[in-house]
Amino acid sequence: MNLVKFIGRYQYLSIQDIEFFFKDTSYYKKRITRLVKNNIVRRYKKHLILAENGKHFLKLLGQNTVRLRYQEKYADRLKFISHLAAFYNKEKFINFTPSFEFKDKTIFTESSRKYIGVLKIFGTSYLAYHISERHNAKYINSIYYDLQKETKHKNIIILIDNISRINLKDFIFGLNSVLICEDNDTSLEKLKYLQQINWNKIICKLYGNKVHLSEYNFCDYTDSKNKYISTFNFIDTEKINRINIFIKNNVDKQVDVICTQNIKKILR
Repeated sequence: MNLVKFIGRYQYLSIQDIEFFFKDTSYYKKRITRLVKNNIVRRYKKHLILAENGKHFLKLLGQNTVRLRYQEKYADRLKFISHLAAFYNKEKFINFTPSFEFKDKTIFTESSRKYIGVLKIFGTSYLAYHISERHNAKYINSIYYDLQKETKHKNIIILIDNISRINLKDFIFGLNSVLICEDNDTSLEKLKYLQQINWNKIICKLYGNKVHLSEYNFCDYTDSKNKYISTFNFIDTEKINRINIFIKNNVDKQVDVICTQNIKKILR
């Protein structure tokens, strides 16, 4: 039932993403075959979509369905949104709300914006954007202008196929954080633990009891004298900018950076 409701909500579900709804892989293949046979869902280009009986079933449950969007660009957007929602489908402390459920379609400036939804991770909301290999420089610029106008959300996640495609120095808007993440399931998995890393334990192992939580906005730990430590699990352009400003204004100081191996080169 949850799978059918999900397809009714997101229009598409990749065949590969069915695993996020069932524990037993041998069972779900039989179940999908039965749903197709009974005209609840049907297969369409490596995806599942609603069939006639599925639409009727959801109507009985009081869930509205919309006409399937076939236009390639919009369909690609829907498929990525579906994958993101399916990936976090079973997560208790992560909630995803797609953009089409809270955009005001009567306001052009809102309906034309490029964000794909809001990810709420352990209570913190992140406005999410997606840049795929199909998106050109014009599309990237439209996201940049989008974020210049953003007033409601102070935390942003940008999922991009190749981080080198954007100039990180451009994506600074005076927000709390702008996280630049590679567009793959490894990054999506890491986002699950965005608020759960025990940085205190890591810092204590490296520095002992010589530092404490920082009151400054450019670093996370300090001794309030000459030691400043900033932690990164993802590229955060806003934090990078705050560090740069501090170093430019304090040429005799330095900031230690604690980060994962995969972003070390970019930060350096």
